[in-house]
Amino acid sequence: MKRMLIFVLLMLVAMFSPVFSACLQNNPNLMASVLPPASPYQDIDEIEDGKIVHLPTGIEVPEERLLDILATARIIYVGEAHDSLADHQIQLAILKGLWKRFPGRVAVGMEMFRRPVQADLDRWIGGGMEDKEFQKIWYENWGIDDGYYKALLLFIRENKIPLIALNASREMETKIKTKGFKGLSPEDQKEMPDVDPDDPHHRKALMAIYKGHSNDTTGFETFYETMLLWDETMAETVARYLKSPGGVDKKLVVFAGGFHVNYGFGIPRRVFRRLPVPYQIVLPHAKDTPTEQRMMDVKLPDLPLLLADYIWAVKYRELEDKKVALGVQIEQSQAGVRIISVSPKSAADEAGITAGDIIVSFDGQEIKEPFDLTYAVKQKRPGDRIKVKIIRSGNEIDTEVAMKPTLSQ
Repeated sequence: MKRMLIFVLLMLVAMFSPVFSACLQNNPNLMASVLPPASPYQDIDEIEDGKIVHLPTGIEVPEERLLDILATARIIYVGEAHDSLADHQIQLAILKGLWKRFPGRVAVGMEMFRRPVQADLDRWIGGGMEDKEFQKIWYENWGIDDGYYKALLLFIRENKIPLIALNASREMETKIKTKGFKGLSPEDQKEMPDVDPDDPHHRKALMAIYKGHSNDTTGFETFYETMLLWDETMAETVARYLKSPGGVDKKLVVFAGGFHVNYGFGIPRRVFRRLPVPYQIVLPHAKDTPTEQRMMDVKLPDLPLLLADYIWAVKYRELEDKKVALGVQIEQSQAGVRIISVSPKSAADEAGITAGDIIVSFDGQEIKEPFDLTYAVKQKRPGDRIKVKIIRSGNEIDTEVAMKPTLSQ
């Protein structure tokens, strides 16, 4: 049996498949990846929670032994389901273990950041950035709640571990989605990484995922070229960093969505083409992903590849902190932040806030742009009562909002 779990491809198929787009609207944290339960020696769904298994042999290894083995590699790839807290706890455990063995000689590369923000990350690591500014960068680069990554990011910053932005710029991504590789200008082509479009296993697997969400495959090439842009850009960034003066003596731990590292045909193989150094792939795997978090079944082609070097079995965990929502869609306006729509029975609706209102103050904080409101709401908890100042038809109105938990999707 083949199962769909949460992982990478967030938003990508949605751009070309109305069916998947609808799924994402119902649950914006859904990400697709394919994990066949079989390995040469055992079903990975049968691995006991907390156990680590070496897939080529089926032999279980303790955590300390795994870290000893990973310490022999130059690059350690650790996959993730973006909204599985347990996966990020595994990532943190691996990073801590390697940092303990090689203090000052470990760096982290993350899919979640785009290359143009590298200077901002350097400033954040150096302590020159407030939390609100960093969160704005986070949400402009990545759409997943930063709470999943909070402990991981805190450890990176506290220890001043170099943090490398791996992914392609939004501008280049948009050009690929609208023009494709062949439609790029000579100037844009100079900015493109060297792309290998001929990996048959990579292509077959992605075609299976695409077909699983849509019978219409006319948009597949654009979808595939966008994935190639991501994988090749991240691979180029990894190789470039490790060959740079700042990275030449370091090990790099790469955190990316599962399908970017599964089977090795995403980032790992493309890095090895550029920089043939030893690497290991570790994949957290939760067999108890909630039914509502799963997508449809995908008929994955038989692949003569191992899923990873190690599977680390985990129990699926959501964030423990209760999130709140105001229940509005917003846009920028000259006077503040304009309400586009209000969800029925939401906190905003019950406070009498309506479409067309302009929020200028939330809990005493001036609201100048949409992220000001997003950030302010994120600091609240269910039951908090917040003073809100709005402008309606030119008149200033004070109201109070009782914060409510985010509705389950």
